[in-house]
Amino acid sequence: MTFLTPRRILAVVLLLIAFVALAASRTFPILDDLSGVAKSAIAIAGAACALVGVWLWVRKTPDQP
Repeated sequence: MTFLTPRRILAVVLLLIAFVALAASRTFPILDDLSGVAKSAIAIAGAACALVGVWLWVRKTPDQP
């Protein structure tokens, strides 16, 4: 059994995207020029990436007991 399957690699990538999106929505001053809707869209996309990443990480494959 390998630790990093393609599913888990995708999960790590999605979790990194989520972290960057959520950090960007709070910290980068260049985003102050964006509207509230755009900031909310970035935060929602980051949260969705985080949820899918966690789901992919903990999901069991059919061959696992």
